[in-house]
Amino acid sequence: MNLEFAQSKEAWDGFLKENNGTFLQSYDWGEFRKEYQSVWRVMIQDQNQIQGVCQVMEEKSPLGKYLYLPHGPVAPSLNVRNELFRQVGHFIGVKHIGLKTEPLQDLTIGWRSHHRIQPQKTLISKIGQTPEEILESFDGKTRYNVRLAKRRGVQVKESKDYAAFSRLMEENSAHQGFHSYPGHYFERLLKYLEASLFLAYYQDQVIAGSIVVFFNSTITFLHSASNHQWGRLKAPYLVRFTAIEAARLKGCQRCNHWGISQQRFPGVTEFKKGFGGQELIYPTGRELPHKPVRFLTHYLAYWFLKKY
Repeated sequence: MNLEFAQSKEAWDGFLKENNGTFLQSYDWGEFRKEYQSVWRVMIQDQNQIQGVCQVMEEKSPLGKYLYLPHGPVAPSLNVRNELFRQVGHFIGVKHIGLKTEPLQDLTIGWRSHHRIQPQKTLISKIGQTPEEILESFDGKTRYNVRLAKRRGVQVKESKDYAAFSRLMEENSAHQGFHSYPGHYFERLLKYLEASLFLAYYQDQVIAGSIVVFFNSTITFLHSASNHQWGRLKAPYLVRFTAIEAARLKGCQRCNHWGISQQRFPGVTEFKKGFGGQELIYPTGRELPHKPVRFLTHYLAYWFLKKY
């Protein structure tokens, strides 16, 4: 089997969809991330048939660059996934201290990682029904709040007003202490990906919103924010229901609510669980050092800073 750089978007995304890959390994996500970092797409072939793929992104740390594979490698065979992870760093040929992956399927080589970039646990719900059936799949509180938002005059529209959404994200980040992105980040995301921004309005004021990504018959809620001063209007419930209905009309069959943690985010987790679905736990991440001393120092420093 040979490693090669991929050229065709159709072949790349076609293989991903056949093997349940996510948007984080999609061709368009790679094009988007090229605005911020180096990206490589590597596939492994046997007799001109793709056996596995992995999209690799260059990340920086004080101790050197490392390579990151979000939700990759993607391949039906464990041996192929292991081989891609083992070889891809040398094949790319850039100086780096090691590789980090958060795969969709198990790997058996490398160190087990104890810190993550992407969420390890999420909720997946089915949405290929009528709007009434989708609403009935929610728990009672969530159904009530969707209807309450409508009664109180909240309106949800698909929008290109990424600046308004960015302001919401900045307000939430200041309130909750997490990192937010500048407005141009969301603008570029909507430009490169099959994605939509849904905003909730009340008396001509933006009070909540979500950016969703469509890939492989799945809608993923990637970024969400709301104005807590208008919490009584329950706008985030109507935003999510409206986006799910739009995804159903696009032919999506699944909804990925993108990240739950009862310990770290109990409120957000309770909110997402109200929309139904099954919990999905991704495999433990793996790390493969190429410069063991520097990579171990990087690993321990990251762990220490995250813990404290």
